[in-house]
Amino acid sequence: MKKRIDNILLGLLWLVAVTLVASFWFNTIFGFNIFSIHHWEYLAYLQAAKSPINYTFYVSMIVIVFIALFGFYAILRPKLRKMKLTQIYTPSKKDTKSEIGQESNKSMGDNINNDASTLDILPSEYQYAPVQKTPVAPVSMRPPRLNLPTLNNNNFISTQKSTQVQENTMNTEKTPIQDYPEIQEIFSNAGYVVKPSPYINGTKIALFAIGTDENLWIGAVGIKTTNLRTIIERLSQIFSDTLDDIYININGFVISAPDAATSENEDILMFNTISELREYMKNVPNPPVSSDDKGDFDAYSEYIDTVLKYIGKI
Repeated sequence: MKKRIDNILLGLLWLVAVTLVASFWFNTIFGFNIFSIHHWEYLAYLQAAKSPINYTFYVSMIVIVFIALFGFYAILRPKLRKMKLTQIYTPSKKDTKSEIGQESNKSMGDNINNDASTLDILPSEYQYAPVQKTPVAPVSMRPPRLNLPTLNNNNFISTQKSTQVQENTMNTEKTPIQDYPEIQEIFSNAGYVVKPSPYINGTKIALFAIGTDENLWIGAVGIKTTNLRTIIERLSQIFSDTLDDIYININGFVISAPDAATSENEDILMFNTISELREYMKNVPNPPVSSDDKGDFDAYSEYIDTVLKYIGKI
């Protein structure tokens, strides 16, 4: 509603400005007062009598009308904010290897230069000092054969493989990966737009949803609040690097956090069960998107999709 009032006031201001310019032009060039009824009656009489009228009068009127309409279009046309995601460069393995090789070559060149400088400084008697050769013991061509029992070796390999398999199974049992459709359904019923849940910092996010006024909800299950705080800070850094003057409000929550009793992150919501989250979200619904803000919300949604694709590649 505020945007409509601003557009109406700007339109009235533009109409007054065009009217004053037109009045000055017609009074100066043709001696015609556009605010006088008698002048319009006289113009109508000349047109009825088919008297010749300067064609520049009609051309000036058409140009002024065109300028007025173009100004109204420039004021009332919908304006969408542009959100650009600048590509952040991440060095690959080849680049790191080439950089390491260049640094090693540089260090070798520095060492050679340092050695050459020391050779120039040392006196000649030290430069031509003979090198004493140390006696070298004769090396046998074949080392003696070692007789090791094969039974113990096979047992060692088999036990090593079994322990590795047990460790892998224990690791997979400790870190289960699952989705939470109930949480996504809660936010969908509350009016939010649920996005695909990404992996951020090696953690599977249970919920990633957006709302109006650049609101973002991110939630996880069974992780520490400090881990979620690190994820939120990483997202905030990406948003600040890629957006100019737009602030995205990030709301985070954790269900069954291990550090719920000792957590100091007051801005992160904590729930014991999904039912508590459902009761809380009944009081925090997403307001519907108005027709004036629909273009901005679509641009915001496309920007979040681009960020999710970028996070999935690193």
